[in-house]
Amino acid sequence: MRTDDGKAVITRVVEILETFNHNDHLTASRIARLSGIPLSTCHRILQSLTACGMLERHGPEYRVGLRLWEIASHAPRSVGIQRLALPFMHDLLEITQYPVHLAVRDELEALFIERLTPSDDQQLRPAVGSRYPLHVTAVGLVLLADSSPAIQEEYLAQPLHRFTPHTEIDPHSLRRTLAKIRNQRFAVADRQVNPDAASVAAPITDREGTVVAALSVNVPGAMLRERSLAQAVQTAAWSISRVR
Repeated sequence: MRTDDGKAVITRVVEILETFNHNDHLTASRIARLSGIPLSTCHRILQSLTACGMLERHGPEYRVGLRLWEIASHAPRSVGIQRLALPFMHDLLEITQYPVHLAVRDELEALFIERLTPSDDQQLRPAVGSRYPLHVTAVGLVLLADSSPAIQEEYLAQPLHRFTPHTEIDPHSLRRTLAKIRNQRFAVADRQVNPDAASVAAPITDREGTVVAALSVNVPGAMLRERSLAQAVQTAAWSISRVR
């Protein structure tokens, strides 16, 4: 089945749902603009999604519905690892007093699936649900380092975005960095995304030793204590791996 503009309905549904990646609530006109879907088509799909509980309507605005959340809660690579990791993330937050993040690899991006921050923290990124290229965050580097050689070469063959003057985009240098990460079992991203911030990450593995997620602590760049932070993050990541 296709919409009036020739696109498959399921494609349009996905485009609408993706507008909620960085927005809690949206009007129909805003959803139409963000998704590029004609407003009349957007209205019809929104009505169907609301009728089946995928979205909820509050006045003129739409929000993600409980039915969609219920289905998503069965995703083992996000909710499963998140549930196991949370107690250890709380411990890591208490020890370091810096934001703690949990991420998984989705294709060629790092997808952040959980975030804990001190009560006085003003930083809003990376938010849960946000995505970053693998080469710019510590969690991304950990996930890329333990990916197959084919995935690594596919990633390094593409143009790499530079976020700050410190962002490493040279494929040869990145290969050396990835080898170092595999050897030491932690990664450091120093001012790669934000010129004032750094992060240290370690891998979380399954029972076969395959890396399934990465855990990180984000700190102001001037406060980076690589070795001590790496030990704390590695201990937490190892503990999560043990209970999987």
